[in-house]
Amino acid sequence: MNVVKRFTLAFASILLVLSLQEVECKKKDEFSKFVQEVDNVKSFKKLIRTKTNVLVLFAESDSAAQKRFSVFGEAGKISKGTATLAWVDCADKEGKKLCKKQKAKPSPVEIQHYKDGEYSSTYDRKFTVKSILAFLKDPKSDGPWEEEDGAEDVVHIESEKQLNKMIKKNKPLLVMFYAPWCGYCKRFKPVFAEAATEVKGQVVLAGLDAEGNKDSASIRQTYNITGFPKTIYFDKGKQLFDYSGGHTKQELIDWLEEPSEPKPKEPEPSWADDITDVVHLTDETFDPFLEENKKVMVFFYAPWCGHCKNLKPEWNKAATILKDEEAPEKLTAVDATQYSQLGNRYKVTGYPTVIYFENGEHKYDASSAFKRTAEGIVEYIKDPKPPPPPEKAWTEVESDVVHLDDSSFKSTVKKKKHSLVMFYAPWCGHCKKAKPEYQGAAAQFVDDKKVVFGAVDCTQNQKTCEIYDVKGYPTIYYLSYGKNEEKYQLGREANYGILSIPKLFRPGFLKHEKKRKNIF
Repeated sequence: MNVVKRFTLAFASILLVLSLQEVECKKKDEFSKFVQEVDNVKSFKKLIRTKTNVLVLFAESDSAAQKRFSVFGEAGKISKGTATLAWVDCADKEGKKLCKKQKAKPSPVEIQHYKDGEYSSTYDRKFTVKSILAFLKDPKSDGPWEEEDGAEDVVHIESEKQLNKMIKKNKPLLVMFYAPWCGYCKRFKPVFAEAATEVKGQVVLAGLDAEGNKDSASIRQTYNITGFPKTIYFDKGKQLFDYSGGHTKQELIDWLEEPSEPKPKEPEPSWADDITDVVHLTDETFDPFLEENKKVMVFFYAPWCGHCKNLKPEWNKAATILKDEEAPEKLTAVDATQYSQLGNRYKVTGYPTVIYFENGEHKYDASSAFKRTAEGIVEYIKDPKPPPPPEKAWTEVESDVVHLDDSSFKSTVKKKKHSLVMFYAPWCGHCKKAKPEYQGAAAQFVDDKKVVFGAVDCTQNQKTCEIYDVKGYPTIYYLSYGKNEEKYQLGREANYGILSIPKLFRPGFLKHEKKRKNIF
């Protein structure tokens, strides 16, 4: 009887093994419909030459690959027609040669991306169908928000149907509608995620990609989303308020305790309404005032201009100094957005623009002729001199720095593992001191194709500078493939030694050069 039992158990085990092998074979057959096996160098070269968007799974063994067949195969099935997925067995004789040639070191697998016949990058995101599909759509973009560390308590909404279902649950709900490229969204996401953890069980915090979502157009129309991020509070099945709190975790939590309508923005007070000793000129008063006063400096400004706002306090102080001294020189101001005829008359194309008039006539363009302090302004108007010859624009100086603008910034930094970008203004003294050293640092990395030293003139490229919240100059950011930005502030010491800039960036380099985690 014992012999019969042992025989029965052994036979059953054999059947089980054969059954499992049959399942694996079926799985592999299904997998092979959507993922191409490549077993030699020649076939591999042909594949990446004839296909434009290729993702290759290099496996240390056949069994290592089989464990990933279901996810990789499903991604291949969904992306058929837009991408090609392939795999290589690095334990096979010919496969081993191929893996060595492509410098693939699977442990147990490594996934590489090839674009237009060339190696593009190594896949380093979560091994899920959604993450693979997002990567294939745009390999250099940020991964889905749900992949980010700490975002586990944010509910990631996939469709309009899911959004409506959550609203109908009659629970307090705060939804952040965002776009993957949005700089402000990227900065708010970590704060939003931290708050989600803090209020878990009381308020649901959710995120919805209102650009990449299949229902994006309908969602944006329904909730009047014209910019990002837009964050809306729902309760008891109704849309109640747009979020109007601050951008720190505590400010967000405080707002959730007492949600309310956004307070109407108070109009910014007009400079002309301030009590100062600056004379504010209009279309009617401009010419008579210049005829009556021998030496006049006119500050053409726009109310929204940040650089103008920085200069205003010094201009006010200087006007008071002149008045207290009973000096004949006069400091004036013109809102060129309100009195556009005057701006056009004197070819004002940027702000601030400062012009020195003598005996009613335009004598010097003085925007860069004086120090931007009250003392510097007074010193100049008392002893006006022709402005120094304009410096050659940095974009015209031969160097290894790559000059970026609003149209080229994103596409450039997305392709580089290490991007170092200086945001500057042409008139900025600290920027001028830093430029030679920055150029020297760029020269040190000129042969490294993974590194770019970039520069953005914020007086000409306001969109990019606003995304990175540039408040002063120079501001330097480190990015890796256009993301993971780290901000560095140069010291204000006079000596910007050639080694100081590489030292500043070293922590960023080391951080992003850490050994990649095994995510598979």
